[in-house]
Amino acid sequence: MATAEQRFQMADLAVTSMGLSEKVEVLPIEVRRAGNSYAIDTVQELKKIYPNTNFTMVLGSDAASKLDKWHRSKELLEQVKVLVVKRPGAKPSDYDEISIKALDISSTIVRQSIAKRENVSALLPAKVVTYIREYGLYGSR
Repeated sequence: MATAEQRFQMADLAVTSMGLSEKVEVLPIEVRRAGNSYAIDTVQELKKIYPNTNFTMVLGSDAASKLDKWHRSKELLEQVKVLVVKRPGAKPSDYDEISIKALDISSTIVRQSIAKRENVSALLPAKVVTYIREYGLYGSR
């Protein structure tokens, strides 16, 4: 397993590796918060850091289908717009949706592939694969 801090580091490496750091900022707000971390808390903290900003929460189809069960979901939906990246074969959601050209693969399958020592270089940026191997994450050792 990876710690929250390691997941943060891998996300930051991925964004940098893909040349997106000018457009995407990876923040450690949730991983460095003590106790339970809820999306509504993160949104409220982001609104303090970036006042006068409208936020869009981007979710996959799986997460969007359970959004009504999230902690303080009604309040969350009053504060953010939701955009769903539609997974192939998923039922339509109640939110704005986009389809993107992406691999139809889940993080669970990627972790399982790593544990089986399969080549995941087509699924992850090279720096992320190196980080996973360096720290022996997901059974990579």
